[in-house]
Amino acid sequence: MTTNNQELPQSVQIGASILFELRAQNVQLIDLRGIKDVTDYFLVATCESEAQMQAILNELRKEFKANKLPSVGVEYKEGVRWAVFDAGLDLMVHLFEEEKRNEISLDRLYADGKIVDLDENDFVKTNDKKADDNELV
Repeated sequence: MTTNNQELPQSVQIGASILFELRAQNVQLIDLRGIKDVTDYFLVATCESEAQMQAILNELRKEFKANKLPSVGVEYKEGVRWAVFDAGLDLMVHLFEEEKRNEISLDRLYADGKIVDLDENDFVKTNDKKADDNELV
């Protein structure tokens, strides 16, 4: 099942782009509209390390501020292997290291929501000019 990213709020589009650009893995979108009042969407992704998790959180903060999008805060504690970027009513981004993601299983907890595996190509703009950059003049 795929989703048309043009129909998604800007916060979700920016969040997903950052996750893919910083090489998060297994990126899923859980649509909670009409199911949970806390937020409309969860973006869930796997990180290989706490350093990657911190880099993603920092980039989310920076980009949300630059785009004047709301962000409520970040829940992150070293060693927990799970972090949350809370963008308010639109979006919460959950970052996990793989073992912790399997343990928490948000996709099972929120199985009544619509769960979509996101495709990097839908969110990251590729530069087709790259091949020309390497040509000799």
